[in-house]
Amino acid sequence: MKKNKNSRLAKFHYFWLTFDIGVLTTLFLFPMIIIEKFYKLENRNQLWRRAAIWVIGSAIKLNKIESIINHPERIEKDKPVIYASNHPSFFDGFMLITILGEKAVLFTAPLQQFPKILGTWLGKMGTVQVRRDAVDDKRYPEGESKPHAIKHAIRELKQGNSLIIFPEGHIELLHVLHYFHTGIARISMGSHTPIIPISICNAEKVFPTEHMVRPGPVTFNFGEALPAAKGRPATKMIFPKAKVQYLRDEVERAIVSMLPSRYEPDYFKQPKTKKIGVFVDIDRTIYEGLSQKDLVGYLFGLHRIHYDEAFKVFYWLFLEKMGKIEHTDLMKKALMVLRGWDVGELRKVVHTSFNQKLLGNMQYGMLPILKDHAEQNHSIIFVSEVIHPLAMEFKKFFQGRTSLDTKMETHHHCYTGNVNCLCYKDVKANLLTNFAKKAHIDLKKSYAYADSYSDVPFLKLVGHPTAISPDPKLLRYANRHQFEVLKDVA
Repeated sequence: MKKNKNSRLAKFHYFWLTFDIGVLTTLFLFPMIIIEKFYKLENRNQLWRRAAIWVIGSAIKLNKIESIINHPERIEKDKPVIYASNHPSFFDGFMLITILGEKAVLFTAPLQQFPKILGTWLGKMGTVQVRRDAVDDKRYPEGESKPHAIKHAIRELKQGNSLIIFPEGHIELLHVLHYFHTGIARISMGSHTPIIPISICNAEKVFPTEHMVRPGPVTFNFGEALPAAKGRPATKMIFPKAKVQYLRDEVERAIVSMLPSRYEPDYFKQPKTKKIGVFVDIDRTIYEGLSQKDLVGYLFGLHRIHYDEAFKVFYWLFLEKMGKIEHTDLMKKALMVLRGWDVGELRKVVHTSFNQKLLGNMQYGMLPILKDHAEQNHSIIFVSEVIHPLAMEFKKFFQGRTSLDTKMETHHHCYTGNVNCLCYKDVKANLLTNFAKKAHIDLKKSYAYADSYSDVPFLKLVGHPTAISPDPKLLRYANRHQFEVLKDVA
């Protein structure tokens, strides 16, 4: 009961914080558009940053959010530097700009990812936005590519501004550090600019909705500056790989040294090994929605599936939702629409649909989690009832080791519509167990991610199960058995 009460209080607190920021941002947006006309073009970004500092600062005061700043004397006001921080919450950049001042430029995800008014304001502030991966390329084409974003950041530094950057590139949804990317090292080497590491502690407890209201202040620790690379700055954006990696590692070590151990993932100090498995469901876990349903819709749009066949699939989905047919019956009926398809032809169509349609529907919060595992050399294995050709596209995109999935019967290189192996419930668990035995995977040290109560048989086989946006039954089971729970990964 106390936990539910605290959760409701936290949601109430979170609502008013976001409401205050939203109202103040909206109220001042249009007056600022008029006021900026009286400023020179080169001074407008700084004007918008100055206004943002007032807006965010006012919202923070209204909501009585406390902050502690350790070693403020290390903040540089007179020369450009790169401020590199961990990223425990959505508000980190806004909090930092109120501390660092109007000369600090944010380096963020594509602005299209933010609410429209906030994205507009960030754009006016001269924010450097970067497309971080192929999913960003598909979703947010207006963002800057990595090379262009790095050049943009270097220009800002050469013009006398400082830069606020989060080397992880993503918010720490599981409240532990993500892999640090190398962009910060390239920007430092390209601009000959020192890096000041920052650790942010407790922000994940103050801001997210699922935690207690006002459990304490947010602490900002400023570390000693890491000097700029020796020699002349790079001019053609070509950086020695070893030096880039070394500087990236230095930044990571500096930030980690200022953080409590709870921010370190449990595998952080373990040797890299393929003997640790990462078993990942696809639909509603790594993919937002039902990938096979979207594939049918894509094929229907190409006139590769008849109207009556598509209608039957969606009708059976409706019947399953109403509890009229079992899930296994739904799958067997639905897969009959592929009867007669040539194996090679379906593979090509699936590949095209994945890149043109499905890629933009990834659950974005899962991408850095899988990246972390990949950097540790863990074996990424997809375990899904998705048909094999489609599951293999996910496996290739994430550079997984293999895919345990639904296999369809073939005859003379064509699909018959019958199912040889439906990867569902206990079948998933059996396939996982057999694979782990053959591949010498240590299941006690392994990880699993899934969204449905039907996935419990395979989730409970590993030492580190995580429920991703779980259905109500899985959420109850996860809470009882102390699974990790991640509710929002979109």
